[in-house]
Amino acid sequence: MFGRILFPLDFSDRSLRLFDRLLEMPDLTSMEMILMFVSSPDERLTEDRRSTLDEMHRRLDEVGITSREIVVFGDPAAEILNAAGRENADLIAMASSGKGRAWELFIGSTSWKVLRSTDRPVLIGGSMDVSDRPILSNALVALDLSSCREIVDRVLPALIGLGLQKAVLLHVIPSTHYSLDDDDRFTQVADMLDDIRLRLSSGGCDLSYHVHFGTVSYNILEAARELDSSIMVMGIRRRSLLREVALGGNSEDVIRRSPTPLLVVPCER
Repeated sequence: MFGRILFPLDFSDRSLRLFDRLLEMPDLTSMEMILMFVSSPDERLTEDRRSTLDEMHRRLDEVGITSREIVVFGDPAAEILNAAGRENADLIAMASSGKGRAWELFIGSTSWKVLRSTDRPVLIGGSMDVSDRPILSNALVALDLSSCREIVDRVLPALIGLGLQKAVLLHVIPSTHYSLDDDDRFTQVADMLDDIRLRLSSGGCDLSYHVHFGTVSYNILEAARELDSSIMVMGIRRRSLLREVALGGNSEDVIRRSPTPLLVVPCER
């Protein structure tokens, strides 16, 4: 599923750390990575940046990844979206801006503009501390069970095929819709998660599941920290993401505050 990765970079430390983390994945030999730089009037491909790109190509070749590059002038988000469609990218991997919420809400960072418009998975590398753990060592997979079968049917099998070692399937029963003593709902959710676990258990990944109750975004973020996750996977519905950014919804909160790289999967294509 992730055979062709579009990697937009701005040569920031966050971009380069995300690149390092991607090269930690065990099975990369069938991949192609397209390195992309979108220049602006005050930002050019300097000699240092050219040298960095050449070094990235060299490292990709060392691990068996085919690579090429796109260097264009224009609006970063628009050019990234155009390139993802034109190149038929399976995944867009990019660092977040690191700017505050007010900036992103009223001006819009490149990563948020891409998330609101793309129809393909986006790996957002936000706060990435230097770690010895591979990115696919321990995934937290947040599932709402009512939509986004893409995660279960395609994304998780693809990650397992790339060498995902361990995954925790998490569903948060929202306290706004259910009560804590709703045993039927807890049993129903546990049965559905266990069914997913059994379906994916043959791939060599250590799968388990957790059922939480309360505020969705809080429980997802806390679970990621408590389980020491190396990556999170979450589905979004793009049509409602802009409204969530304005009102502070669950998806917006998790994307902005994720303590790990976050793979965001659109629930409609």
